[in-house]
Amino acid sequence: MNTDPTSVKKRYDFRMAVGSANGPRSSVWHFFSRKSEVYAVHGGIGGIEKFSFHTPNLCLRAFTSEHGKPQGLENRVMHRWRRDDTPPPGLNRTVRVLRIGFSTHLLSTALEATTAKEVSWVPSAPTGGSTVVDLMFTRDSAKALAENLKSEPVELRHTLLAYNALPNGEAFALTFWHAEGSDGPLRMPASHGHKDDLIVFPEDPQRTGRPVRLTTFSKPKDGEMMSVWEMGAFWHLPLTDEQWADFRISEQ
Repeated sequence: MNTDPTSVKKRYDFRMAVGSANGPRSSVWHFFSRKSEVYAVHGGIGGIEKFSFHTPNLCLRAFTSEHGKPQGLENRVMHRWRRDDTPPPGLNRTVRVLRIGFSTHLLSTALEATTAKEVSWVPSAPTGGSTVVDLMFTRDSAKALAENLKSEPVELRHTLLAYNALPNGEAFALTFWHAEGSDGPLRMPASHGHKDDLIVFPEDPQRTGRPVRLTTFSKPKDGEMMSVWEMGAFWHLPLTDEQWADFRISEQ
């Protein structure tokens, strides 16, 4: 964690995952900065898509240059919006641009071992809850930001996870907190070359370990943050709508 605003790094890398290396966990998220530009990628799609936060306030979710522009699209950008300006220091205010939620009961045990040299493991929320990670911009020091986070209500109190001062006078920070509630059941019918349905469900009746990490995204307007939900999923023989309804009842 680069907490000294006078010690500016042109390159900064931070990797995190929710859970533990030997237990239920999320995919690994990689946050990094190059000069004053900040990026975020995760799991197996690091070479496919990424979030980019460019100075002064342009935010993008886009396919990477390595992946290229998919056929039928005008360019690599999937969603574009603008964040608010970062407030001056001393106001105890930040600009949140990305929020990622991880339901504890939807963490996975069947993922390949991470090859990252260093991963910061974020403790998962109690059963029935979710771990939430926020990416934000600030002009306050890490110490001031941490003190401000302590003043939040207990149920919303964030823990400072990472902080890096940028050459343009801003800093980006990551915090995490535990929320009540979690994602509900979801079925994605077989498509795009897959013969089976992809199921997100609190129970794992076949003990698959939820080998697939499914990610869904919001579509923020200017001044809003992107909300992302990462969920563990498993493949299942195709179900009709009626069978899916029965499945949900039988497994509850």
